[in-house]
Amino acid sequence: MKISVLGTSAATGMPLAFCNCTVCMQSRILGGKNIRKRSSIVINDELMIDLGPDSMNACNMYGIDAGRIKYLLQTHSHSDHFDAGHFVTRWSDYATKGLGHLDIVCSQGTAEDMNHWINENESIDLFDKKWQEDLKYKLHIVKHGEITRLGEYEIVAVDSKHDPRVEALVYIISSNGKSIFYGTDMLKISEDAWKILENHRFDAVFLDQTYGKGFNAGGHPDAGMVSDYVKTMKSKGIIDEKTVVYATHISHEGNAAHEEMEKEAKANGYKIAYDGMKLTL
Repeated sequence: MKISVLGTSAATGMPLAFCNCTVCMQSRILGGKNIRKRSSIVINDELMIDLGPDSMNACNMYGIDAGRIKYLLQTHSHSDHFDAGHFVTRWSDYATKGLGHLDIVCSQGTAEDMNHWINENESIDLFDKKWQEDLKYKLHIVKHGEITRLGEYEIVAVDSKHDPRVEALVYIISSNGKSIFYGTDMLKISEDAWKILENHRFDAVFLDQTYGKGFNAGGHPDAGMVSDYVKTMKSKGIIDEKTVVYATHISHEGNAAHEEMEKEAKANGYKIAYDGMKLTL
């Protein structure tokens, strides 16, 4: 399983557009791993998690042909995770050539909200069979705990508790004996979620670290929570010494420059993801 990390930032990107806090100023000066696009990954060059506003530029930067994406797992429909403008270019009126079929996995609430944003761009109905034929996609509506099989992938949906309005989800993806958990935008790992995770042994885990330790403004985990999750996953046998664990969805609030965050993360059993990172399991 090959993983390409397209972006590792929280909602605003890093550095924040108009911010001159120490972290943002350092990011501008240091560049490199300190410049972060909105969070998204691609697996095996064909399965994308979150069609965000930076995803197409990231694909172009990192050698991913977005036209060959076969599967889209949408965690939720917030603007940093779903970009309707990218999606509507699948319409034949945009003269897109060589368009392949796309299977979209998401919750009902997310699909309805995606449809709202799509209609802000064009008069396209995500649920209409006519549009599904034109834009060559199929919707797979899933709920917490449900298993979906697409191609070589087994996908398990897990409630993230991030936004009940849109029924936000995170995903477990397994293929050819390898398994990853992509847990961005998790408010918390609930008891029900732990029961699902306990049935898996992961080769890679991505966890939301929007905030630095002690700077939690709500809605997302912080570095202290990530450390606790890693310890709990080890104690439950969900991960072991061979599992690679990365923090992603990073904001400027309470975090630091990449190298400094890496030192603290290493002491707590995980790493900090960065844009353009490649991982082979």
